[in-house]
Amino acid sequence: MSEMPANNLAEVVKEYKKPPKMRSVQEITAKYNQALEYYKELCFKPQETNQLKLSTYAEIKALGWVLGKPERVIIKDIAEHSASMPFGIF
Repeated sequence: MSEMPANNLAEVVKEYKKPPKMRSVQEITAKYNQALEYYKELCFKPQETNQLKLSTYAEIKALGWVLGKPERVIIKDIAEHSASMPFGIF
């Protein structure tokens, strides 16, 4: 193990920033619902928004997993918020 000189160690400690605190379940749920609404808006826009839809879809899936939602429920939520529901309602 290499030793750090004391002055470098003092600089590192001085520059240390605490990592951001974990988000609460309420914050994650709010972001999940917000992303679903944004996805709905994107589905009704006539412009090319495929990249935005894809990134929003991925965000919804990730937030759903963090919330512990089953895959089927996440997909159902997304389908309910899309312009056309190709898979119907589960």
